[in-house]
Amino acid sequence: MRRKPIFLLLLFLLVLSINATDQPPDECPKFCKCAPDPVQPTAKLLLCDYSTNGTVVPLADANYNNQISNIRSLFITCDQRQFRFPDAYFKSLTALHHLRIVGCHMTHFSVKLFEDLSSLRTLELDQMSPPSTGAFEMTEDALMPLARLEKFSLTRSFNVELPQRLLCSLPHLQVLNLSTNGLPTLRREETCVAQQLLIVDVSRNQLTSIEQFLRGVPAIRQISLAHNSIAQLDASTATPFLQQLDAENNRIQESISLPDTVVHVNLAGNLLRKIPDAVSTLPSLVALNVSRNEIESGNSSVLASSELEMLDASYNNLDQLPTEWLQNCDKRIAHLHLEHNRIQEIPGGVLSNATNLQTLDISSNRLRVFADSILPENSKIGNLRLSNNSLEVLEPKSLEGLKLEHLDLSHNKLSEIPSAIAKVEQLKKLDLSNNQISKLYQYVLNKIKQLHTVDLSNNQLQSIGPYIFSDSSELHSLDVSNNEISLLFKDAFARCPKLRKITMRNNRIKSLDEGLSEASGLRRLDVSNNLIVVLKWSALPENLEILLADNNDINLLTASTSSKLSLKTVSLATNRITVMNAEQIPNSLESFDVSFNRIARLGKGAFGEKSQLRKLNLKGNQLTVVPTESIRILEGVHPVKLEISQNPLICDCQMTWLLSSGKTSRIQILDDAQCHHAIDQHPIPLKSLQKKDLLCPYQSICEPECICCQYGNCDCKSVCPASCRCFRDEQFNINIVRCAGSNTTVPKREFVVSELPVSATEIILSGVTLPQLRTHSFIGRLRLQRLHINGTGLRNIQTKAFHTLPSLKTLDLSDNALLSLTGDEFLKCPELQQLFLNGNRFSSLTRGIFEKLPNLKHLTLHNNSFEDVPRVISSLSKISLSGNPLRCDCSAKDEQYRHSAGSAHQQPFWEHNAAEWFAQHRELVVDFQAVECWENVTKAFLTNDTTVLSAYPPNVGPDVFVMRMEEFLRDYNTTICVPFSSGFFGQDPQNSIIFVIVSVSIAVLLCILVVLAVSFVRKSHDAINQRRYKASSLNCSTSAGSSPLPIPLLSYHAFVSYSKKDEKMVVDQLCRPLEDEDYQLCLLHRDGPTYNSNLHAISDELIAQMDSSQCLILVLTKHFLENEWKTLQIKTSHQLFAKNRSKRVIAVLGDGVDANLLDDELGQILRKHTRIEMRSHLFWTLLHSSLPSRLPLPPNDDSSQLYSDIYGIVPSDVV
Repeated sequence: MRRKPIFLLLLFLLVLSINATDQPPDECPKFCKCAPDPVQPTAKLLLCDYSTNGTVVPLADANYNNQISNIRSLFITCDQRQFRFPDAYFKSLTALHHLRIVGCHMTHFSVKLFEDLSSLRTLELDQMSPPSTGAFEMTEDALMPLARLEKFSLTRSFNVELPQRLLCSLPHLQVLNLSTNGLPTLRREETCVAQQLLIVDVSRNQLTSIEQFLRGVPAIRQISLAHNSIAQLDASTATPFLQQLDAENNRIQESISLPDTVVHVNLAGNLLRKIPDAVSTLPSLVALNVSRNEIESGNSSVLASSELEMLDASYNNLDQLPTEWLQNCDKRIAHLHLEHNRIQEIPGGVLSNATNLQTLDISSNRLRVFADSILPENSKIGNLRLSNNSLEVLEPKSLEGLKLEHLDLSHNKLSEIPSAIAKVEQLKKLDLSNNQISKLYQYVLNKIKQLHTVDLSNNQLQSIGPYIFSDSSELHSLDVSNNEISLLFKDAFARCPKLRKITMRNNRIKSLDEGLSEASGLRRLDVSNNLIVVLKWSALPENLEILLADNNDINLLTASTSSKLSLKTVSLATNRITVMNAEQIPNSLESFDVSFNRIARLGKGAFGEKSQLRKLNLKGNQLTVVPTESIRILEGVHPVKLEISQNPLICDCQMTWLLSSGKTSRIQILDDAQCHHAIDQHPIPLKSLQKKDLLCPYQSICEPECICCQYGNCDCKSVCPASCRCFRDEQFNINIVRCAGSNTTVPKREFVVSELPVSATEIILSGVTLPQLRTHSFIGRLRLQRLHINGTGLRNIQTKAFHTLPSLKTLDLSDNALLSLTGDEFLKCPELQQLFLNGNRFSSLTRGIFEKLPNLKHLTLHNNSFEDVPRVISSLSKISLSGNPLRCDCSAKDEQYRHSAGSAHQQPFWEHNAAEWFAQHRELVVDFQAVECWENVTKAFLTNDTTVLSAYPPNVGPDVFVMRMEEFLRDYNTTICVPFSSGFFGQDPQNSIIFVIVSVSIAVLLCILVVLAVSFVRKSHDAINQRRYKASSLNCSTSAGSSPLPIPLLSYHAFVSYSKKDEKMVVDQLCRPLEDEDYQLCLLHRDGPTYNSNLHAISDELIAQMDSSQCLILVLTKHFLENEWKTLQIKTSHQLFAKNRSKRVIAVLGDGVDANLLDDELGQILRKHTRIEMRSHLFWTLLHSSLPSRLPLPPNDDSSQLYSDIYGIVPSDVV
């Protein structure tokens, strides 16, 4: 029976809830927020923000569920932008009481805007026009509907214009605020009088007069004229009820009249030289502020008011206490401010009647002595400020009987703590900073039971003795910073149970061994900028929570064995700590700062048990690696915010914790820290670090689960070769090997590829000696993905050199001496996508390369010797071709081909196809802007292989013309390849070229004929002379000016070829001994023709000389290989001599010359002939055995008939 009423009640509540949910909730107008009105909760408060540009519609048009008439308060902001209200914006807001508009820049309100706001009581307008260009006019018509307005505020606007009938339009106005508008005047119509206006604020304008306006506000009680330019003020008759006047920061000197009703006057910051009579005669004056004027002592009369409680005469020129001002109010005065004057003395008894005095501020004066009996014993004074004087003495009874709570004696010349302080038993705060106190005595401060805060900073204290603060049971804070303290006695803080904070910055403290043993209640200790070397955790109070020990000399932290330490924040920045282990760090820490130390290593598990740690600062140390095991917190409660920048961090594989240092991680890096890549040292921000960036160097390492490490040949054991650097990641998924050549090793050893780790994923060989890659050089390296062989002098790659590299994706063979590749080198390399062949000597590519590499996408061919673009590369994605001597031509030949073929759709045939290929595939070339057309003009004419560019004059050296490919393609159809009338044969430029060639040929023939004719004449003339007389010549030279002998008459045992730089060595050590043995030698630089290393031509004279010798002695030195052997005339003549099987070649190897590293031409000569090392102890024996037998030379007899027949009569040696 009882369940039925309960069921009916639940059903009724359910129906009510359904009905409630059916009603739509109140929806605020667009750009607005709704809330209950704070004064009348049943009404609404709207907060509308029109900062963003949007269409503003009247509030009545918004779907606000018929709540528009219930809005009592409306606050509108526009974020200081130009704005315009629709005329009907406030329509139907009949209940609106409070309207505030902020930052809506406009020129005026429309007349109809406030028509329905008849109930408005408060209107606040702020920032209605911009500071410089804007203007705002408050019209009378706009204010007419607001007749019941009680408070009107227009502030922080500029160039404001107010109606002179403002007070007539608002008859019920009680508060008017026109501050901070820059108003120059405030005019009103004489008939307009505001009988109910009580408070007016016209501060921070540019007013110079206010009297005419004041006559219209007879009931005013409070007016603020501060920060204007008013020089005189007459308010005695116009404002008979005025009570408070604020005229601060004007230009008032003396002209002022006030009614007797005024009780608060603020004339600070004017030009007063004395207190105006109109002020001093006020009978009921309670508060007077005449600070920051020029008032001097003796210029003012006695203040008539006996009710004066506050007098502020600070920042004036008073040189004595103005007791005459206080004759009528000395028992009433409560707050007296005389700071920043020139008072030198306060006679005793002058304030003996000031029993109600609570605050006396005489700071920043010139007092030297504070005498007895200045203040009465029964005074209520609680705050006495005597700072920044020249006080040297505080007489013993000067503070006797006072109930001071705050005493400020800072910035004086006290040499000790005055004993008078001991008699102020209720003192709570004592400031003795910036004095000359050098010693603390007992029985001064320990007698003050209520002492709470003591400041003794910036003195000359050298120690803190025992029991100085004993029995100061309420002492909470002590500051002794910036002293010379070097010693803390054991009982220095004895019996101070509530001492919570000690500041000892910038002293000379070296140890905290026993000085803090009695400070059991200490919570915060600051010992920064001292000389502490060893920080002993055991010397700290157990309840200490904050320790600041920055800028010390701490290099050692003792073991934190005590579990009772309550330290939460420790700062040890800028010290000399080098190592940080787990036992040196208290487990209770929440914030730990060891920035700018010398920490190079963190111990294993250094922060493992610091479960409360929230913030860790390791910034500015010498950490290179922060292992995961060191930074990991085993049972951390909170995320740790870490600062670790300005460390020489290396991206090491032990630092995998950096990969999860995001916002959701247990470790969050706050600063912009970065680590340096282990291989090339480039910086990587920790926030963008990837797993592949974390690498560890190794020399020899075994992968996990490797079972053959103890054997010599083990694929899962990686041994780093000599002259190499090897790196791996934490999981052994990355294994990088980098090998670089050394310029100091002589002779250079050929690099052994088989020594590379089999499990390497990336191999970079740069600058090592590797002239040839043999078959199966890299076989079995199944994980290899990147292979770089750069600058190794590689000349030949044998078939299957890169056999079975299934993971290889990038192969870099750049900067070598390769001439060709067939494709057979890349068997079973299906994944190769990038091939770098730049910087070699390629002039063509075979299709086999692309057949063996089906996935090849990127190919670099720049800086090779291509004259034409291989068509097989068109299928690639990216190509580089700059730095090749590409030849470019027009399609003139193509025209003939098309006509002969008879088909307009036939593909054009260009002999030099570079321009054609680039016109179709320029988007594939990544360095297209740097591609150039090259034309060796001289070679083109000599080989009869000309292009359109052959007619251009050389612009690079004497033979080469260069043009950018982009320029060639741009001008192809406009100038370069367009036929025009030129030359003598019509429009075809080729005809002009033929004419030029024919002309040049004829000129050359004429020159040859002239030279032959001249030569014939000279020879005839020489023959006549030779018949008469001819000198003997044994010179082997055939150069001009010498007398070449017939080959049968000139035969030498040996021709010596050497470097000009080695001539002295060759002559002394080789030639002279042989000539002493009657060997006839012909020396290259002594007897041979002169040659020019820059001239690439063949010397017939040199060839003839070498043919007249029985053998060739070739002295091979570094100088010869680098200079003479590189010239065409030397290399060609020597190769011709070596091909003569009847001749013999003897190669003498000098120091530093390796026969295995010579070029192909020289190596071929040495393989077929004798080779002797110069430093061999059998050198001369081997040389004599290799030299041919000395055949008898033709006689050099003057009577030889044959000789005379050829050369005529030869005189004897005597003649």
